[in-house]
Amino acid sequence: MDFLSLLAILQNDALHFTHITDLYRYDTHEGTGGLLTNVVNNQITPSIMVAPPDPRFEKQNRKEIEGIKAELRIPLAEQLPKFREKVKQWDKENDAVYISSWHTNAIDSDFMWRIYGKYEYGFAVVSSVQDLVCSITDGGADLQKIGCGFVLYPTQDERIRDKPEKAMGSFAAFMIKSPQYSPENEFRVFVKGKKRVPSCDFKVNLRKLVHSIRISPLVPRWAVRPLLETLNPLCRAKGLAMVESGIGSLREI
Repeated sequence: MDFLSLLAILQNDALHFTHITDLYRYDTHEGTGGLLTNVVNNQITPSIMVAPPDPRFEKQNRKEIEGIKAELRIPLAEQLPKFREKVKQWDKENDAVYISSWHTNAIDSDFMWRIYGKYEYGFAVVSSVQDLVCSITDGGADLQKIGCGFVLYPTQDERIRDKPEKAMGSFAAFMIKSPQYSPENEFRVFVKGKKRVPSCDFKVNLRKLVHSIRISPLVPRWAVRPLLETLNPLCRAKGLAMVESGIGSLREI
């Protein structure tokens, strides 16, 4: 996140949830549930593979693959009316959905720092799935109103085969994204209100939510000390660990 977003969390003891339509600025296919994903021209693999080969499974696999290929051969222009109708219905059902997006990875991601950390001026709030959700309920939110899950990034043939939208319903609109966005490894927390509101913010237990705060390893060295001197008194007042400096830049060996 950027500096202002971090300050807002620390000063307000609150987590901002973004309306689904605000995400369209970053991904024009957001909210379409992967319907418009480009077809990946790789060999379509069978669902079940056994050794030694079993004629029953091979027949089942051939039938499944032929069905997928037949749907993929339908021109997008013919599919669009059906897709638009589905997205229109999703938009209606998701009109009061608000989302908090998180990145999951065990190591630093240069891609994430540059895109979402705004190049050289980013920060990361480190947490866990359990503490993220529990920190919101500690702030007074009803657990039954909170949903969460890992975003799926299926190719078109995988979407046709697995039909994840059948299990997800209208949530498929924002829990399925194009494979081009798979480096995000995104985990989303979402809430669905009774009606659309100007801003959606939830109070959180910062001590539970924030395991650590890290300055981007791309931040110039001359900026590290001023940032630490600005943020650490606030962290101290909130009972949080001091900000990690980010020294050990991705630019350095």
